[in-house]
Amino acid sequence: MQKHFDLEDFVVIDETAAVANQTHGGRAKCLQRLIRLNLPVPQTVALPFKTVRQLASGTGVDTSRILKHFGPAPLVSVRPSSEDPDWGGPGAILNIGMNDARHAEFANLLGHIAADQLYARFIQTYSVQVAHLDPDVFEAIDESSDDQLALMLDAYEAETDETFPQDPAQQLANVLKSMARLWEGTSARLLRQARGAPADAGLGLVVQAMAPGLGPSESGSGVIQFVSSDTGRPQITGRYLSQGQGREALGDDASVYLTRDERGPSLEELCPEAFDKLVEYGQICRQRLREEMQIEFTLDGGDLSVLDAVRIPRTTRAAVSIAVALAEDGVIAP
Repeated sequence: MQKHFDLEDFVVIDETAAVANQTHGGRAKCLQRLIRLNLPVPQTVALPFKTVRQLASGTGVDTSRILKHFGPAPLVSVRPSSEDPDWGGPGAILNIGMNDARHAEFANLLGHIAADQLYARFIQTYSVQVAHLDPDVFEAIDESSDDQLALMLDAYEAETDETFPQDPAQQLANVLKSMARLWEGTSARLLRQARGAPADAGLGLVVQAMAPGLGPSESGSGVIQFVSSDTGRPQITGRYLSQGQGREALGDDASVYLTRDERGPSLEELCPEAFDKLVEYGQICRQRLREEMQIEFTLDGGDLSVLDAVRIPRTTRAAVSIAVALAEDGVIAP
């Protein structure tokens, strides 16, 4: 029997929150499952399909109320949560809440170079994905320039006749509205219908506290899985980007291996406690979720956070091998 909830505009995800795949999407429900498994998931708020539809039609949501759940100086990400991950969704937007004041704090903590890069990256993302400004204007700015941040701020003001927004609540409101409208756009609707989604498929949005993945102690982000996507046999694979954020760790510039490797430094050597915890979390997910999962994580000064977990991509051969192994281990019925 399906559960039916009286939906609020948003809900803080905890063990007992009224979150369901058919109302808040698969990512929101998966995060609740991870919380129930006592994995270190950052503070997370979920917006249901109903709220996202209202945002797309022009009705606002009180983002100040949302941000009260993230402390006095919030720094958050927003990620899509569709009912079926195969239906896609807008790309994640990180570091919402970054402004002049937070830049000054990060400069004291991380140094001016790291703080400038963090702020400049957010300005570029916000300008292109939220304000829908010409990406060429921002891509033309030299990332190695000492003036990159000032040039980014000047470019935003020149394009909009406004200074870059400093209020985290305003930033978040604009991000949520932009992502909602992108989902409801004709192109996005046709694309997901081609993937088997119904015409009225809903989108949830997940607001999550940022673990910056930057700092003097070992910090970074990565993804890890525990079987091969090609064969389904046990194998720790993935990527880890030291001093990096989000799924950019999937890129070719990931600078650290996960397991010990003669070609370079590894997470297993740099932060063995975190590595062992990730292996433990992989086993917990396998046993309790009855599936082989890919875990997205961050390290912030050595502190481990689990941002998400998804079914690993797999070939047909790997799918058979995984199912057989799960059955042989008594995780699923044969």
